[in-house]
Amino acid sequence: MDSMQLGRNVIIEKSHRSPRVTKDGVTVAKSIKFKDKAKNVGAELIKQVAKATNTAAGD
Repeated sequence: MDSMQLGRNVIIEKSHRSPRVTKDGVTVAKSIKFKDKAKNVGAELIKQVAKATNTAAGD
């Protein structure tokens, strides 16, 4: 089995909302937020890459 096929479940917790379970990398990337401005810049780059990969792969 190809290791790329082994999606892992991730639990995303947000204030005042029920936890969400997902395997979708774009959803996980979108949920990442840091208090540090520099870290958020890096996170935004990763979000863009995740979205572009998702579009290219048709996932």
